[in-house]
Amino acid sequence: MSNIFTKLRDFVGFNEPMDYEYEYDEMDGDEYQNLYQQEHAQPAAPQEDARTRRPSRLRERAPLGTEIGSMGVSPMGNVIGMPGVNGVSEVVVMEPRSFEEMPQAIQALRERKSVVLNLTIMDPDQAQRAVDFVAGGTYAIDGHQERIGESIFLFTPSCVQVSTQGVPGYEAPQPQQPQVRTTRQAAPTPAWASEQMRMAQ
Repeated sequence: MSNIFTKLRDFVGFNEPMDYEYEYDEMDGDEYQNLYQQEHAQPAAPQEDARTRRPSRLRERAPLGTEIGSMGVSPMGNVIGMPGVNGVSEVVVMEPRSFEEMPQAIQALRERKSVVLNLTIMDPDQAQRAVDFVAGGTYAIDGHQERIGESIFLFTPSCVQVSTQGVPGYEAPQPQQPQVRTTRQAAPTPAWASEQMRMAQ
């Protein structure tokens, strides 16, 4: 029976000598370190003074005033910058002729660009459809929308705040309310009221 187990251990590999463990158990810390350095030896780089060392390529390319350029921090972290956050804001003016051009407006919003849609050229039904489409995309990215004129709309990403300042002599157009005539006509007096009035006198 033990013969079967011996054959099984030999087949699986449990009876192999553990020479590699034996070598490292007997070595001192210094001997192991020397052995490791010999096995993984690399050509020694000349030591340079920190003041004369040339800046890394990443710090060279970084514009002055940015965190990378001024602090010397490597940008190789896990943080991915959002396009347009630190740069100059861009406004895209679009005068689409058909609804098929609307995905370009959504793409511009995703790139954190503001979009001005001038829909005066489009058919009114297509223009309404276009506004609804872009407004839905703007809502999805937590953006803002503003009507700035007749068939002209401003759509901005969440990083842009839109405010309207009062201009002297300019009144913002108010939505027109339907006028309802509220004049009350007196109810007809009943015939018996006149008799009651005479009796009371």
